[in-house]
Amino acid sequence: MRKPLPLLLTGLMALGLATTCLAQTAPGQGAANAISEAVQGGTNPYRPPSGGNTDPEEARRAKCEALKEEFNATSKQRTYQSPGTATQNAQGRPIPKIERDKSRKALQETYRANCT
Repeated sequence: MRKPLPLLLTGLMALGLATTCLAQTAPGQGAANAISEAVQGGTNPYRPPSGGNTDPEEARRAKCEALKEEFNATSKQRTYQSPGTATQNAQGRPIPKIERDKSRKALQETYRANCT
């Protein structure tokens, strides 16, 4: 009665190896077949996206134009904002912090630094 046990174990091991081999080769075959078909057909669906062959000077002009449009879209009137919580004076009353909005000036400085 001891002879069927090693035979059974050998059969299970062979089945396990066959299953492992099939599982490892199946996913790679799908990609390999797709590439093979594309090469045979003369097309390549695995192309990297084009990086754009624009002139660096043209890209700089476009960036400057975008900065100029953004600057012109901001309001010319002075605006103020409260950047945080209020401070308390000696009597314990809150005094709000108010600062001038500097986004327009920052856009102007960026334009001057990069575009003039």
